Amino acid sequence: MIESLQLYFEAFKDFSQNRSGRIISYVELMAVSWALHIIYAFYSIFVLYLGVKSYSYFSTSNDFTHLVLNAFNFKMQKISLFSTLFAVVLYPFIFQFAYKFWKGLIKFYANLFDVQDEEMDRKSDEILSSAFSSNLFLIFPIIGNILSNIGMAYFLFQGLRRKYEFSSLQASLVLITPLFLVFLFAIFSASYFIFLFTLL
Repeated sequence: MIESLQLYFEAFKDFSQNRSGRIISYVELMAVSWALHIIYAFYSIFVLYLGVKSYSYFSTSNDFTHLVLNAFNFKMQKISLFSTLFAVVLYPFIFQFAYKFWKGLIKFYANLFDVQDEEMDRKSDEILSSAFSSNLFLIFPIIGNILSNIGMAYFLFQGLRRKYEFSSLQASLVLITPLFLVFLFAIFSASYFIFLFTLL
């Protein structure tokens, strides 16, 4: 476990360098990332608990009653709590899909841009291990998730430029591909539902 944590920190620290030794394995990467997501979920639940307690205190105190909304309900807090727990429970499946998706995407663009490299598989694993090591930012409450997403995009961008020698435009194209696919899926879904409505 200690060795896994050391490799995880190395992937985070040396994200743009070629690592000659053993890189963190797929299972180790998932396990440490999952543990960090559990820690962040604990932070989120604790913050929700403090929010509910603060509301209860302010609503019963005569000095602070005017600061509390009368129509306040806990629906959003419940949705946030369940979505956080849902994300933690399903994280291994989310990780597996995301890892394989990004690895396939990186290899697709490497072949598209005629990158000839015998260590393509290892370099893809190095890029992704660094990208997912951005989950270290989850140790920060509240802003950890935002920093983690920004860090993942940055590590992917720098990894593609340093390890595959992609240009900034090529690396950016890889990063925006998921957004483009989501956009196409949304257009396809909307067109499908419009077609169904025209048949009625």
